[in-house]
Order: sequence, then C-alpha cells, then structure tokens
Amino acid sequence: MKKNKVVIILIMVALLATLSIGWTTATAAQKPGEGMYFRLVTHGGDDPFWAVVHKGMLDACEELGCKADIDLCGGDLPLQTKRFREATAMKPDGIAVVINDDTAWDKPVADALAMGINVIGINNDDTKGAAGNARLCYIGQSERRAGLMVARRLFEKAKELGWDLTKAHVALPVEVPGAMYGVVRTQGILDAMKEYGITSYEIIDAGGLESSTVESREISYLLGHPETKFMIGLGGIVTDRITDSLKSAGYEPGEIIGGGFDCAPGTLSGLKEGYMEAT
Repeated sequence: MKKNKVVIILIMVALLATLSIGWTTATAAQKPGEGMYFRLVTHGGDDPFWAVVHKGMLDACEELGCKADIDLCGGDLPLQTKRFREATAMKPDGIAVVINDDTAWDKPVADALAMGINVIGINNDDTKGAAGNARLCYIGQSERRAGLMVARRLFEKAKELGWDLTKAHVALPVEVPGAMYGVVRTQGILDAMKEYGITSYEIIDAGGLESSTVESREISYLLGHPETKFMIGLGGIVTDRITDSLKSAGYEPGEIIGGGFDCAPGTLSGLKEGYMEAT
C-alpha cells in the first residue's frame, strides 16, 4: 500500500475516532487533511444518534483541516446505494459507509476501490466481515455480541430478582423490520435467551423512524401483551421510547426490564429512573 493511501485511511479513521474521543487542536501547518474531501453514507435518519455522529464528523473536519458531507437515507437501502454511487462519481479521498446488507454493498464497494477510492465500513458490517466485503476496515461493534451482552445483563437482573425466566416473554421493537442491524442483534439476544431458558419472544414493527409513531406502537403492544417481562429495543429510536412507553402503559420501574442500544436522551433518563437496565 502506498504511503499516501495509508495517510488517507488514517485520516478517515481519525474522522470517525473523533466522534468518541477528545482531540488536541493542531495548528494550521499540522493539519494532515488539508484539501481532502470525504463522504459518510449512512442508513440513518433525523434522530439523536446520527445528529451526534454528524456533529463529530464536523468537529473532526475542523481539527484535521478536511471537508466532509453526510448522507442520511432514513432506512432506504436503494437510496443509500444510490447516494454511495453518487459519492463515488465525485471521486472523494474516502467514503465511510454503513454496510447494512450482506450483498447490496459488495459491488459498489469493489467498484469504488477499483477506482482508487478508499472505503471503510462503520456502524454495521457485513456479517462475514472482511471475507464478505472488500472494505478496507470496519469501525464498530460486533452486533451479535452486543445483543448477547445487553440481553445477558437484563436476564441476570431478572434472575437476581427471583423471576421464573422459563415463563418470561421478550418484546423486541425495531424501527425497520428485516434491517440487518436488527436481525443480527436479535441473533445475539436469542443466544442469551437460550442460555437462560427463555423461549417466548416477538419482534415488534415500530413503524419507522418517527418517535411518536414508535412510542404509540410500543404502548399498544404493552397494553395488549401483559405477559411481557422484557422490552429490548433493537435500534436507537425504539430504545429511546421504551421508558415513556412503560410509563404510559402504567408500569413502575422494574416491573418490565428495559434495554437496548445507543444513548439517546430517553434511554439515559430510563437508566437513571430504573426503567432501563442496559444499553
């Protein structure tokens, strides 16, 4: 790999790393990304998680001296792949993409790499990792393991409370049923359920990315399924709405144990108030 290619990849990684860590301001002469342009192509929408990612991207651009744009495609995979190809046509120095499908991204990523464009995966990866997609690297968690760890925490809490887990029912709301992030996280949750002898669960179609719709569907499910003992959000928006949904359905903290993903405001409030056990 040529030296300039290594530098570009390091800058891409730094752009994303700045989302979660501090960075000492560099002088103008020290900025390694001067004159470079990058794209971040995501499946995300107008929600707290991606707002933070966007802000981090802009902070990184300021620190590194480069420019970047973000594409928020609202869970629309055809639109996301279209935006990726449009980005490729601009021949940026690099593209970071959420690889949220095991086949849809194989050719677009390979084509971009063949053009000399650096491509890395973020947030979601091909389930086979590097063997499934030619992206240069991936920055993010193992979604299956994340689902496993969150579910274990919730089930262990219930075990400490003396619950009979063989009779427990798990509700799994998701913004976009069938989306890879939800599918793979569910696999991890099912792994944990098997460990604790839990067999009853249902995936709830939360109706998309609009918070009020998500909350309404969660409340309706809770009212119609009093056997529910756990509600684990498979995405950031559904997790954010769990606490208010439990309150609206008349539950006190700990009567149903909540958990999920990301750190949206409602999720953090739920952790403090005892409605949420882990995220």
